[in-house]
Amino acid sequence: MKKSRHISDLPPMDDDQLARFWDSHEPEDFHGWQEGDLRFARPPKKLIQVRLDARDVRVIDRESQISGIDRAQLVRSWVKEKIRTLARRDRRIES
Repeated sequence: MKKSRHISDLPPMDDDQLARFWDSHEPEDFHGWQEGDLRFARPPKKLIQVRLDARDVRVIDRESQISGIDRAQLVRSWVKEKIRTLARRDRRIES
């Protein structure tokens, strides 16, 4: 049976040293280790369908290819950009 150590006893390490350390050690080797109950979840999103003219879709597809971003990602980024612009404008008006 291995002797349990405290994680606080370890010297400071850079990212490469930490990677090598954890490649050869297990969290269970350290006193007080317990598996966390942390959950990562994306916030729920709503689906919105938009009808566009064929010409508009061609423009989106062209920009999607140029930028290397999926069509839906590109449109989503454009919409979010417009929403940020409107929010900034609204904050200026309220001030």
